[in-house]
Amino acid sequence: MTPPARPSAESRIEALADHLHAAWAAGDPTVRARLLSECCAPRVRYANPLGEAIGVAALTDLIGRCLAPYPGHRPTRTSAVDLHHGRARWEWGLRDGIGQVVLMGLDVVTLAEAAPDHQRDAPRGPLLATVSTFFGPPPPRIRTHVFGAVHG
Repeated sequence: MTPPARPSAESRIEALADHLHAAWAAGDPTVRARLLSECCAPRVRYANPLGEAIGVAALTDLIGRCLAPYPGHRPTRTSAVDLHHGRARWEWGLRDGIGQVVLMGLDVVTLAEAAPDHQRDAPRGPLLATVSTFFGPPPPRIRTHVFGAVHG
């Protein structure tokens, strides 16, 4: 009998990303904390332009504060996961109550191996160790130069 195929590294990280976004969509802090504990390392380091948090409990609180003014909004992943050397990134869109994207962003993460699950005698796979969230596209590059300058 052939053992079941192992999921690809990309599909495992996509599942972590989707779990993280499900935590952002959860209105109940208890559900949010459970979802975060399933995809994040216990001392996860998170930062976005509105704040930063260290640990699942602090991230649970930060998400609640960030989304309090925006009930019914939820993030969804809008790209595949780009993965190399224990780092990954993906794009997401924050959708309002009628499904329109009101904010685009990018998550850049580092991964940590989870402690083995001794009750199941199996490795648990990677967890999110750091998450850096960026809102919107990068700012445009501004070029400055002096007309007529001679370089030589």
